[in-house]
Amino acid sequence: MNRRFSIINYSNQYRSAIRKILKPIGWAEQYISAAEQNADVFSQNIELYGVYIALHGDEAIAFIYVQFHVWNRLAQIQGLAVEPNYQRQGIASALVDRAEAFARDKKARGIYVDTPVSNVKGRSFYEAVGYNCAYIMPHYYEDNLDGVTYQKFFD
Repeated sequence: MNRRFSIINYSNQYRSAIRKILKPIGWAEQYISAAEQNADVFSQNIELYGVYIALHGDEAIAFIYVQFHVWNRLAQIQGLAVEPNYQRQGIASALVDRAEAFARDKKARGIYVDTPVSNVKGRSFYEAVGYNCAYIMPHYYEDNLDGVTYQKFFD
């Protein structure tokens, strides 16, 4: 596939890009700030975290971070976002592939992700890339915002 983007390991020079990607999507400030902090902290522990940035040229247009949980040998996608102008071009799928490769390298049994139940586009995306809806978590994000967990187990 001839892609117009590349995927690299995160470095803190891309910290401001996290906000640039998330703000137009409509993420609340508390989640944007947490995403910026998480990218910086997670990228310092490459044994347990994979943090990746998608670039178009030298412009950061998307990111993902994934955590490996040693205790249950499952990986968790902790954040995934693509700038609106670059959505539906295979970037999110490529980032999820990279997260899954990280998980497989760690000998994970599978991978999961949580998203708000109201995130219809995100939920459809995860189903399209082979994740199964596992359960709903009442009040997970906020008092009036439930979460849903999607899982994919490796054979």
